[in-house]
Amino acid sequence: MNRIDRLFAILLKLQAKKQLRAEDLARQFEVSKRTIYRDVAALNEMGVPIISLPGEGYEMMEGYYLPPLIFTPAEASALFLGAQMLIGQAAGQLPIVAEHALSKLAAILPSNTKAQVDRLTGLIQFFLPPDRFDLDDARLMTLQRAIVERRVVHLKYHSYSQNEVTERDIEPQNLTYSNGVWYVNGYCRLRQGPRGFRLDRIDDLKLKAERFKVRQLEAAAVEAIEVRVRFDHAIVRWVRERQHYAFQREETAPDGIVMTYRVHRLSELTPWLLGWGAQAEVLSPLELRAEIRQIAQQVVEMLT
Repeated sequence: MNRIDRLFAILLKLQAKKQLRAEDLARQFEVSKRTIYRDVAALNEMGVPIISLPGEGYEMMEGYYLPPLIFTPAEASALFLGAQMLIGQAAGQLPIVAEHALSKLAAILPSNTKAQVDRLTGLIQFFLPPDRFDLDDARLMTLQRAIVERRVVHLKYHSYSQNEVTERDIEPQNLTYSNGVWYVNGYCRLRQGPRGFRLDRIDDLKLKAERFKVRQLEAAAVEAIEVRVRFDHAIVRWVRERQHYAFQREETAPDGIVMTYRVHRLSELTPWLLGWGAQAEVLSPLELRAEIRQIAQQVVEMLT
């Protein structure tokens, strides 16, 4: 191994481990301790902050990281495109931080790699939902603190299925972001089981002093309801394009396509079905068929 490779390898090892002794490095690279002393001195002269601890060895000054200097054009493009999506989707300080990171990355890319990245990022645009997530949101920060510190949170929650506000204590375990919505997941003491709560349905939340022990949560077994819907041939393409998340399968029928869905509550499917008007006919269950009929009658009465 030549000296340049050895210096780089020493840097990587110091980043990976807290402390390394000169004799251990000498044994690994099959050189003398004096050579290691010279290598460390050379790295210090190049600006790498390596601290010598008498009797303990060497360690990297806290906060120093070796910049990732080598990226393939595909790797660099992936980083730039991913950051562009993040900047377009996020609010608060995160887009600013991402912009700074991109400027640092651009400064260390070879000119040919930078040119390829610029060409690709100039060709691709992302049209993202208007609602942006904000990691600096006070509710998110409170929930993050609760999860890290294992603190109980008191919620006032507006339930969609019952259209009522309930108060409950939860033991939060994680946060997820899906389809433009944040969820906090954990153990609900009111329902005595695992639950997920949409942040935009939380009317109020308070961090309590009480701490909890993390539970091993298993989702409660809820029997799914099977729903079968016949769609006219004229709209099948558009239904597939804007398919409901509960979709399972489809089959051909003489007068259209029958699609099968599985939901935990019929209310998950009702608003989406109504959007297809008379070109979507609920075949089963009869309960949902009756509900759609009732809503249609109410609309007729309202418009006459």
